[in-house]
Amino acid sequence: MSENGSQYGSSPGQQPSGMNPQKDEKPSAWRRFASVVSSTGIFHPDEWPVKALLRTAVALCVLVFALSIMRQGFAHVRETEVGVLANNLTGELILKDRVGYHFFIPYFGNFYRLDKTIQKLNLTWDQGSGGAPGKDVKLKTADGNNVSLDITVNFKLMPEKAADVLRDSGMDMRFAETWMEPFARHACFSCFGRLTTEQLYDATKRDEMAQAASKQLNEVLNPHGIQIIAVIPGQFRFYKDYEQVIQEKKLADQQVQEQQAQARADLEDQERQLVEVRKRAETRLITFEGESTNRMIQAEAEAAKTRRDAEGQSRYTKLAADGQLYTTTQEATGRKATMLAEAQGMEELRKAMAGDGGVQMVGLEYAKRLDHIRFTGTAITKQPSVQQISVQPGEVGAAMSFPGGPR
Repeated sequence: MSENGSQYGSSPGQQPSGMNPQKDEKPSAWRRFASVVSSTGIFHPDEWPVKALLRTAVALCVLVFALSIMRQGFAHVRETEVGVLANNLTGELILKDRVGYHFFIPYFGNFYRLDKTIQKLNLTWDQGSGGAPGKDVKLKTADGNNVSLDITVNFKLMPEKAADVLRDSGMDMRFAETWMEPFARHACFSCFGRLTTEQLYDATKRDEMAQAASKQLNEVLNPHGIQIIAVIPGQFRFYKDYEQVIQEKKLADQQVQEQQAQARADLEDQERQLVEVRKRAETRLITFEGESTNRMIQAEAEAAKTRRDAEGQSRYTKLAADGQLYTTTQEATGRKATMLAEAQGMEELRKAMAGDGGVQMVGLEYAKRLDHIRFTGTAITKQPSVQQISVQPGEVGAAMSFPGGPR
């Protein structure tokens, strides 16, 4: 403030403020607040440590920035997710398919997570609790009848194209809202509309059209990062009157098919019985043939055994006869030799007995026989005189020797 107590100073050569009322200005609220604080004697900016305050402020800013980075600069990608990092400076989208934590600098980039699990799109009449009914696919068959068909489409995000999905469709599940329902309805119109009313009742035909719709959807949606897993047809409905006629016709066809199936079952049962009869006859024949063969083998074995026994007995009898013949021959030969020897001995004995030697031998034999004989007698004499007779053993031979040979 100047010495004259005016709030505003004046440069040299200027008129006082009171002399020029157009340039008089009232003090602002900030100046009045500053003058009041200055008048208290507490607020002294000239005594503040400006450098220390600046360093503290810079440190606080750095700490706040680091805390914000630590809080917002980490993103966790789960097993069921795929991440995309958006660079806010260059506009580049970087795919992050690794499971775990990823670091980025907030405000310079944003991190988005997209679900890559299998999702389900229900184009059905009954949407369950909380869903608006009537989202089933309404189409016209090849023969011109109106039908509503429940369709369930299973799909998922292609992880390798998550950046393209984020660029084309946005965050979260907007890619399903943007692409799935319109293309799924169009594919169902073009595929299931080829079937006639009768063919809709054929599950095989419906499955073929479902595979065709799945192939068509993949051709259209794969470039946008969406993969179709399966298109599953559900219930279908006609108008009530027409549906009643179809049900009656189907019931009649079912009865005809049941009768045909029963007739086929009867024929199959008859054929089965014939086969069983043939099998039993063949079994009996095979059993009889086996028994006959077994009996023939046993008879041949018995005949062979009997033949072997007879041959063995014949060989034994022959060998025994040969042995007996040999033994008899040897015995006869031995007896013959013995008898010849005895005859020769007797001949020699005869010859020996024919001469003097024979007489000597006979006498000798008599002497041997008389050696143990004792003769006793009573002497009778006509003479009254007593005479003594003695016989000596050596004298017996001499006494019995008579001239001219034995007598």
